[in-house]
Amino acid sequence: MIRLSRLRRQTLAGLLLLAVPGVASAQAPTQVPQPTMPVERQGLGPKELPIISVDEVKAGQKGYGLSVFSGSEPERFEVEVVGILRNQNAVDMSYILARLTGKGLEKSGVASGMSGSPVFLDGRLAGAVAFSWPFSHEAIAGITPIESMRRLSGLKGMEPVTPIPPVPAHAPIPLTDLLSGKIPPDLFQRELAKLRPRMPNDGVASVQWTTSGFGEQSMGILRQALGSVSSAGKARPEDTDNDLKLGSAVGIVLVDGDFRLAAIGTVTDRYGDQVLAFGHPFLGLGPINVPMSSAEVVMVLSNQNSSFKISNLGEEIGAFEQDRKAGIQGRLGLKPSTVPMVLRLSGGGSDKPREFRMRLADVPLYTPMLVSSSLVAGLESASYTSGSQGLDVTARFRLKKYGDLEVKQSFDGDSATSEAAAFLMAVASYVSQSAIEKVGFEDIQVDVAQSLQPRAATLVGAQADRTVVRPGDRVGINLDLAAYRGERFRHSVSIDLPEDVPAGRYSLLIGDGASADGARLTLEPADPVNFPQLLKLLRSLHSRRDLVVLGVYGGPGLSVAGEVMPRLPGSVRSLWGAASSDSAVPLRATIAQEKDETLSMPISGLVRVDLEVRRREPVPGGGEETPKQEETGETVSSASSTGSTGGGGR
Repeated sequence: MIRLSRLRRQTLAGLLLLAVPGVASAQAPTQVPQPTMPVERQGLGPKELPIISVDEVKAGQKGYGLSVFSGSEPERFEVEVVGILRNQNAVDMSYILARLTGKGLEKSGVASGMSGSPVFLDGRLAGAVAFSWPFSHEAIAGITPIESMRRLSGLKGMEPVTPIPPVPAHAPIPLTDLLSGKIPPDLFQRELAKLRPRMPNDGVASVQWTTSGFGEQSMGILRQALGSVSSAGKARPEDTDNDLKLGSAVGIVLVDGDFRLAAIGTVTDRYGDQVLAFGHPFLGLGPINVPMSSAEVVMVLSNQNSSFKISNLGEEIGAFEQDRKAGIQGRLGLKPSTVPMVLRLSGGGSDKPREFRMRLADVPLYTPMLVSSSLVAGLESASYTSGSQGLDVTARFRLKKYGDLEVKQSFDGDSATSEAAAFLMAVASYVSQSAIEKVGFEDIQVDVAQSLQPRAATLVGAQADRTVVRPGDRVGINLDLAAYRGERFRHSVSIDLPEDVPAGRYSLLIGDGASADGARLTLEPADPVNFPQLLKLLRSLHSRRDLVVLGVYGGPGLSVAGEVMPRLPGSVRSLWGAASSDSAVPLRATIAQEKDETLSMPISGLVRVDLEVRRREPVPGGGEETPKQEETGETVSSASSTGSTGGGGR
């Protein structure tokens, strides 16, 4: 039995060396020649590299792996199996645990960027290096079996998939919170953290994030969210392997152009135009169409937490089309889907405007975050992002099927940049992540005018020229504002009351556009039920350069199917209540009128002026009663915090 087993092993090894030149013996040189791949893919057949099943793998088995440690040529490292992690995260998902040595791995540990490095056992392809553990004293890696990875090539693009993480049906923060300035300080980190793959047993995916054009502040945000992030240059064509072979460095690109954001890993398997890589999910989205690029590794940098490859990104060579638990699959030459973005910056102490052009991966769950990140990177590259400043932002989203959506907003203060980025993220999320209808972007244009200091004046009070009024009267309002680091000044506005306003209290909510929008959405919530309603809502948003006056009185109504129905008779409200309609939301106040004007500077704050409406009553003999004396105006309220509804009409 011993002689027969040895003979069979020698025969098998000889056949493999003849048929598959890339499968080297223990005395093979450091740089391992690659196998010759078939030109076309004909299913999972005998022309592909032979594989070893995870059930055949035993502790103590030795083999080798391939990865790029410098340049573009894959080099050999040694592998010894430690054991098997069975049924991790899924009933049919197991991982091989192995100790890696050679190429300095004893010192560096498993380096980020080695994700996908092919591992051979018993002369056959076993799988891909997928994850490791930080602060480990040894290079212990989790290896995804190649059996699981090769199934990716047989999946159809539209096959149903449970995304990882689940796709939200709404923006990262509610629109009312955004308008009222309630932006979580860790919003960017929370959204960026969705890019980090979740691995079993608290392992860390051995993928390396690389950026180009991002400054220190934006890089710091990326590192907090993603872990290992390094700056990447642009590789020369002669320094990369655009044809890709087993062990070659490969990138999946989220942002390309003047700024670049990509994840670098390694090719696990290649046959024809098919490429398998990473050995773990990238974003876990199932069917995708994201750019694939070549890459050059400059060096492996040893790090006490987690070592990583410093790489240069090459040119686009194809697209990845599957992003699953076992890895990512793509095709060379496939045209990826991207969203062009242009960012134009002016001001900020510079006489010459700057323009940046990018292509964003068309991934609805992450495109809004990529838009925001590009804005931060552009400001940091052209000027600065921290400290007191003022920003006027105009964003134009060209939507498939629905034309252009333009939104404007102004931001002032120490957090102007993060607020502007969060605003763009929220608006883009409402469009691209809507549960109502899937609508994509044709292109995105963002114009930003930067001021060296804040400009917003604070609204601190208001006086009406009288407080007892009649329907149809014109009421004059004097507004008291405090300039940024300046004296107080006054601005006057007049408003004509509706002819049909009922007798009783009538409140005027006066403030900057964002605060007034927040009050409007609080008083009359109307969740859109179709995409035109959603666009109407977004197009109705005001800027902080807009002074908005809302006329409000107490009067029950309903918000039904995305439409506001104020001043409904009690009988109609009862019918809706009896029907137990989930789409009907009772309203306790009615917005009777709205007026806005654009100011020369942004403002901040919301005030309320309460009026008493008296209707003229007929007198005997004809004519109308004339009041004996009108009350003179006085300060009715002082400024409340931005976004407050003031309680008018409740």
